[in-house]
Amino acid sequence: MARKISVLGLLFLSVMLFSFFTNRKNDPAASVKGYYLSEATRFRQEVLVFRDMIPAGDSQKLQAQFLKIRSAYKRMEVIVEYYFNYFAAKLNGPPIPFFEEDEPDVGQQEPAGMQVIEGLIFPGYDPASRQALLAATERLYSDAGFMIETNESNAFSEELIFDALTEELYRITAMGLAGFDAQASGNGLPECRAALEGVQKILSLYHDNLEKQIGDKANRLDRLLVSAFNFLDRYRDFNAFPRMRFIQEYLNPVTGLIGEYKEYREFGPNRSPMFYSTIRKNNTLFAPGIFNPDLYLDDNTSSAQKIALGRKLFFDKKLSSDNKHSCASCHDPKKAFTDGLTTSVAIDGHSPLRRNAPTIWNAALQRNLFLDSRSPSLEEQVMQVLNNASEMHGSAQKAAEKILLDPEYSTLYAQAYPRSDPGKAAQNVCNAIACYERTLIALNARFDKHMRGIPSLSQQEINGFNLFMGKAKCGTCHFMPLFSGAKPPRYYYTETEVIGVPDRNLKNGARLDEDEGRFAATGLPMHKYAFKTATLRNIALTAPYMHNGVFKTLEEVMDFYNNGGGKGLHIAPANQTLPFEKLGLTRQERLNIIAFMKSLTDTQQVHLQKPGR
Repeated sequence: MARKISVLGLLFLSVMLFSFFTNRKNDPAASVKGYYLSEATRFRQEVLVFRDMIPAGDSQKLQAQFLKIRSAYKRMEVIVEYYFNYFAAKLNGPPIPFFEEDEPDVGQQEPAGMQVIEGLIFPGYDPASRQALLAATERLYSDAGFMIETNESNAFSEELIFDALTEELYRITAMGLAGFDAQASGNGLPECRAALEGVQKILSLYHDNLEKQIGDKANRLDRLLVSAFNFLDRYRDFNAFPRMRFIQEYLNPVTGLIGEYKEYREFGPNRSPMFYSTIRKNNTLFAPGIFNPDLYLDDNTSSAQKIALGRKLFFDKKLSSDNKHSCASCHDPKKAFTDGLTTSVAIDGHSPLRRNAPTIWNAALQRNLFLDSRSPSLEEQVMQVLNNASEMHGSAQKAAEKILLDPEYSTLYAQAYPRSDPGKAAQNVCNAIACYERTLIALNARFDKHMRGIPSLSQQEINGFNLFMGKAKCGTCHFMPLFSGAKPPRYYYTETEVIGVPDRNLKNGARLDEDEGRFAATGLPMHKYAFKTATLRNIALTAPYMHNGVFKTLEEVMDFYNNGGGKGLHIAPANQTLPFEKLGLTRQERLNIIAFMKSLTDTQQVHLQKPGR
């Protein structure tokens, strides 16, 4: 009996010791989870302190305590945004009604969380909003508690933790430095620091693993982050912050080293549908081949034969019912795949279509297509155009049948789609054109080269970038590096915005353009007059601008935004998402931003099949 007890005791002790060393030494993931729970608890305590301060109504004290709340959140943001995205929207979602493109079934969601509270106390607290502030704070406190309670169902693993770290670095680079979620308080830079502190803490828990795989580069990671903190502490002025330098000297190297470690460990992408990502997440935002143009192929596959067929079809007027129009009629390569018109012309040769023709450069990197985001794939977009009475005046099926009567096409088609069902000819024609469009990737402009360490920009262009991402707030809607509404860190769906576009370019007497945009597709009031945030890639070549081509020059576009969009023209719809206040940009600052945007010009066809380093 004594021997049994002794054996059991030794067994129990062995299990305990194994558990201790596994959890504390060999399993940093457990420590990461512990760090998150500790920070989540601290965050909730800071919210409680804030709630208790509301009755006194001291504006300065409320603002100071709110900044503590946001810093506490930012230190755990890397985990919350990845593992608890549902709560992230509740804790730090937009301060206006919003629609998540990746969750269309949810519909319109109402604002809640810190950004709502921020708008109630910055720039100053109005005691008349006390009840609204109390209600928003109580909900924030409650949601934080629910989030903490749900942590046990989430398995933390090294592979996913490093995926989360990469996403957080993308988020800081593309959104944090732009002050995306701190526009009322202007506290974006200290919050970037807090977010990097969270990254640093998790990396410190994996220091031994990192050192084993990448040697002294692990210590370089530590030094880079410490230097990044010093840089942020030294340059505190949000508008004057040298963002490009900070990205090049600190964020890019840190992100690249983490990507290197992930490759050593052969960490792959998160295969869950919730984590689909256009970006490969194995390097910096600016690395060659970092975006995957074939991600949205679904069950189809691309091939050289399909691309060759699609390229020929794209320029062939036989696709139209009158044999006079091709895809290139509205998307001319000489005009950066636009047509240079205010709005495109219908197939009859004189009737104007409703909207301006957008460029198809980088269209492969957009999940939702058309200016109202109604199409979920390039194939469907092509199908809609071929079936449109005003654009091609026919049907995709008839166009396919006509094309296949041509002996040359018949051969090309057979090579691209051997043994294909004859009933799928229309779908295959659309797929071939889409496969060609997926080769039209423009991410090798002077800006990209500069961000890869090859000096290519003038000081004016660098100043313009810093303004674009800072004072001008352009980067809060046109997300870097695609400079479209494709939202970081996964760049999977493209957002829409309501900016109050006029029907004519008038300083006085302008009216809101009557095109209701995305509203026709969703029926949601928040989408009335909403349009997809278009890419600024090749923007110097794609005039005129806006969905109705109302502005002829980039100078006119900058004037419109500088004055608050539709609000500045006194035509803003009630649901305008563009901030109402004027930007206060000087003429020289506007010219600097335009100079930067022109550095995004790249019309050399680039299609890297594999990601490069």
